[in-house]
Amino acid sequence: MSDRLRSTLVLAPVVVLALVASACVNNSGKPAGASGGSGTKRIDFIFTGYTPPYFAPMAKGVKDAASHYSNLDVKVLSANGDASTEISDIKEAVAQGVDGIILNTIDASVTPAARQAMTQGVPIVTIDRDVNDPSGRVAFIGAKDKVLGRKQTQYALAYLHKHHFKQPWNVVILQGTQGSSTAIDREKGAMSALKPYVDKGHVNVILNQSANFDTATAQQLMGTELSKTTNIQLIIAGNDAMALGAINALKSHNLTPGKDVLVVGADAQPESLDAIKQGTQLDTVTHSPYVEAFWAVEAMANYLAAHTKPPAQFPDGDVTIPMVVVTRANVDKVTAWGTPQTIPPLPYGKARSYPAGR
Repeated sequence: MSDRLRSTLVLAPVVVLALVASACVNNSGKPAGASGGSGTKRIDFIFTGYTPPYFAPMAKGVKDAASHYSNLDVKVLSANGDASTEISDIKEAVAQGVDGIILNTIDASVTPAARQAMTQGVPIVTIDRDVNDPSGRVAFIGAKDKVLGRKQTQYALAYLHKHHFKQPWNVVILQGTQGSSTAIDREKGAMSALKPYVDKGHVNVILNQSANFDTATAQQLMGTELSKTTNIQLIIAGNDAMALGAINALKSHNLTPGKDVLVVGADAQPESLDAIKQGTQLDTVTHSPYVEAFWAVEAMANYLAAHTKPPAQFPDGDVTIPMVVVTRANVDKVTAWGTPQTIPPLPYGKARSYPAGR
C-alpha cells in the first residue's frame, strides 16, 4: 500500500467526523435543533411557579401570546419557588442553546445567572419581578411597585381619616417573598405613604414582616399577632393572597374585617374582588399578569427579530403595566386579575392588540 493511499484512508474518518460535528452546530455556535427547527426560535419561560395563584394567568398569557408567533417555540419551566432551581434552569437553558429567556425572578440571588446568560448571547426579558441590575436583561415588563404600594396605602389612610378611626392607627405590613423586587418596592411604597403619619405620631407600625405572598402564612402570622393584640386598624398586604389570609385570621378572632380592621391588597385576585364587593377587603390594585406575559413575549420577539430594545422613554428598559386601584366604587368594572378583554400592544417596536384568551 502506498503512503498516499494509507494517508487517505487515515484521514477519511476524521473528515467524516468533522462534517458530522459541523452539521450539529448552527451559525450561532448553538446545537442544531436547539431552536426547534429551521427558522424557529426556542424561548424558555422560567418562573416562580403556580403558587401564588397570580402566576397561573401569567403562564397562560405566555402560551397564548406565543401562539401568535409561528416562529416561537416556548417552553414553560416552574422553579416551584426555589431560587437555586431557577438559577439551574437558567444555566441549563443557556447550555441547551435557547434563543431567549423570559424570566420571572424569585429573588435578587438570580441576578448573576441572568447577567451571565446575557454575556453568553442569550437575551433575557424579565417579567413582574426584576433582577437588581439592568444589565441582566434587555427589558423589564411589570408594575411600578413603589407606586402600587403607595396607592393601596393612601386610599386606606384616607378612608381611616374620613370614617374617624381613633388615632393613633396601629398598622401591620405583610411583605411578600424576601429579596424579591416586588416585595421590596411595595413595602417601600407603603412606608412612603405612612411616613408623614408616623412622624406626627398618628400611625404606629406594629408589625412589618414577610408572609411570602402566601395565604396560609399570612393567616398564621396574623393569628399570632392577634393573640397579642387586637388593637389594629389597618393591614397592608403586598398581594391579595396574603390579604385573604389576614381576613381569615381576623374572622377567627371575632373581628369584622372592613369594619374593625381594614385590609388592602394587590393583584385583583378573583376572591379579593368578591371580598371588596362584600366589604371585607378595602382595596386591591390591578397590574394584569396576563398583559405582562403578552408584552414580554412581544418584547422578546422584537429583540430576536431586530435587536429592538425599549427606547429612551422607558428608562433602564422598564416597561410599565397600567394599574388601577379597585374599591367598592369600581369593582364591578374589573375582571379577574385585571385582565382586559383586549390586550393592548406592547408600547414600542412591532406589536398589535389581541383578544384575551386567544
